[in-house]
Amino acid sequence: EEFEKVVRSMAMLGIHKVRITGGEPLTRADVCQIIERISTIPGIQDISMTTNGIHLDKMAEKLKTAGLSRLNISLDSLKAVKFNYVTGGGKLADTLQGIEKALELGLTPVKINTVLIKGVNDDEIDDFIHLAKDKPLEVRFIELMPIGRFGEENSDKIVYNSEIIHARPELIFCEDSLKGHPATYYKIEGYQGKVGFISPMGHKFCSSCNRIRLTCDGKIKPCLGNNGEVDITNILRQNPDLLDAAVQKTIFEKPRCHHFETSFSSIRNMNMIGG
Repeated sequence: EEFEKVVRSMAMLGIHKVRITGGEPLTRADVCQIIERISTIPGIQDISMTTNGIHLDKMAEKLKTAGLSRLNISLDSLKAVKFNYVTGGGKLADTLQGIEKALELGLTPVKINTVLIKGVNDDEIDDFIHLAKDKPLEVRFIELMPIGRFGEENSDKIVYNSEIIHARPELIFCEDSLKGHPATYYKIEGYQGKVGFISPMGHKFCSSCNRIRLTCDGKIKPCLGNNGEVDITNILRQNPDLLDAAVQKTIFEKPRCHHFETSFSSIRNMNMIGG
């Protein structure tokens, strides 16, 4: 109910897309009810979700019925043992089956989000790209950011997207890469899908960033690269009439740019912020 109130307030300010993230949203028993309630809010046109896909195969139909538009799948390894470790016990086969189900149901575009870490999964780059060969997937590489346990001291683990692109001349830049989106896209001749690159470390896209995050503990976070956030829990519970003004103020005070390239390190992990 509180989440719905915040989304309703944001919709009144012109926000029309909502993405449900985590942690892992599919572990919530009420996730379909949340989607259903959001879908009835005037102005909300698109509801997406970021998930590791482990429970997706059995839940995809319910999610679509509830009003989900499309899916982002967090997938950091195509090797079963490594995937099991990264997800804390998940089975790669379950996520791959979930991706198939999402495509089958038209929860598209299905975007695969991969955070590359030097020495961990950078040996799988071409395997990930190959996912886009026979399926209309958007495989997106996201540069590692100094957030949570991956702080500033892990800068040597960053795999820069520019290096991936320069090493693969078969990648053809898509002229229709949309402004206002963090990813730049490339095609490969004969491939059904696309390859995208989100490069917060190597190429700032702050001037076109239009993201606002609501954390799991009731805080609005305007920028990943800034520890500033506004706690709206008390406003929601004690002064709900002030909610619209608080949300508007937070959005209008969104920082001009992040400072990942200097000494910034987030005190929160991504599963607390929302990916």
